[in-house]
Amino acid sequence: MSRSTLYAFPTHDVLGNVVAAILIAVLGYTAKKIWTSIRKRNGETRDTSQ
Repeated sequence: MSRSTLYAFPTHDVLGNVVAAILIAVLGYTAKKIWTSIRKRNGETRDTSQ
C-alpha cells in the first residue's frame, strides 16, 4: 500500500462522516419544521365537536 493510499482512507472517512452529519442535521431540521407546521395548522382548526 502506498503512502498516498494510507492518507486517502482517513480523508474520505472523515469527509463521509461530515457529509453524513450535515445530512442528518438537515433532515432533522426539515422534519421539525414540518411537524411544527402540522401542529400549528391543527391548533388553528375550529373544534366542531360541541
